[in-house]
Amino acid sequence: MLGQIDHVGYLAADLETSLEAMVTKLGLPVAKRFERPRFELVGAYLGEGHPGVEIFTFTDPELTARRLAGRGGLVLDHVAWRVAGIEALCVELRARGVRFCGPDNREELAGPVELDGVLHVWTVPETSCGQSLQLLQPLATAHIV
Repeated sequence: MLGQIDHVGYLAADLETSLEAMVTKLGLPVAKRFERPRFELVGAYLGEGHPGVEIFTFTDPELTARRLAGRGGLVLDHVAWRVAGIEALCVELRARGVRFCGPDNREELAGPVELDGVLHVWTVPETSCGQSLQLLQPLATAHIV
């Protein structure tokens, strides 16, 4: 149902400090930086190939602090799964009580959003076994229902 793991996402209190630590201590090079203004999100992908590592933070410091909830400067936030048939999977999961949101968890989403040629949706943690899951499907393989 979920397919293969695409990446693991870490939320950072300080993006640059966390990136420097991952590069220096773990030897993971920065592969690509990104910005998601709609969700007040900035970050980078590290390493080569899949599964990858994503480090991100929010441009709103209050949102970052609320999401970190005193857990430290760098915490595992989500696991992203590359799926086939994202729309149909969302329908199936919704029937099981799973709700969806953006990466900022501030508003519920009716379905996936397109970002850089990829459809994305994130689960509301309390509706998906207490975990935030990101589901993604490149548009080249999407069959929207």
